[in-house]
Amino acid sequence: MKLILKKDIQSLGESGDIVEVKDGYARNYLLPQNLAELATEGSLKNREKNLQRIKQQAEKLHNEALKKAEQIEKLGKLRIEVKAGENGKLFGAITTRRLSELLQEKTGIEIDRRNISLNNPINLIGEYKMHLKLTSKVTVDLAVEATASEIIKEEIIEEAKEDEIAETVTGESSEVLTEEVSEEKEEQQEETAEQ
Repeated sequence: MKLILKKDIQSLGESGDIVEVKDGYARNYLLPQNLAELATEGSLKNREKNLQRIKQQAEKLHNEALKKAEQIEKLGKLRIEVKAGENGKLFGAITTRRLSELLQEKTGIEIDRRNISLNNPINLIGEYKMHLKLTSKVTVDLAVEATASEIIKEEIIEEAKEDEIAETVTGESSEVLTEEVSEEKEEQQEETAEQ
């Protein structure tokens, strides 16, 4: 099916391009999302009239993306502080959503999380590379440094996990359980002493 793109689509092309796609992709995604229109005689004539306007809009978006790229590059490195264990493993990986929010806080630029890609998942303390795709032609690489805001000892974590397990099993804290266990032992000892 022949379509005229209304918006830039990463895998297909830019706004105003005439593309050939499978019928299902056109009917189920591109047309309902208003990302494209059918390439009829009327729409092709209309496209020719609007081609200059489309090119101007694309150029304007490209220039804005270049300005955003400069702002992001000025950061140099994005630092994020998170809780970590003694071995450097983070409590919860840093997601692209969190990176997007952090970038917006630092620069004021809103970037969709789907346009952020990482060379490796961020689940350890260290430095990583982040690739931002602002438009189909403008991309930026930025370093991300994950540092420990607080290092939690493994013993404390294991005790907390044991407490959580005890609470989920009985609905009571482990302190109450240990008191009950010690009371039961005393009762058993008294019974054996009486016999």
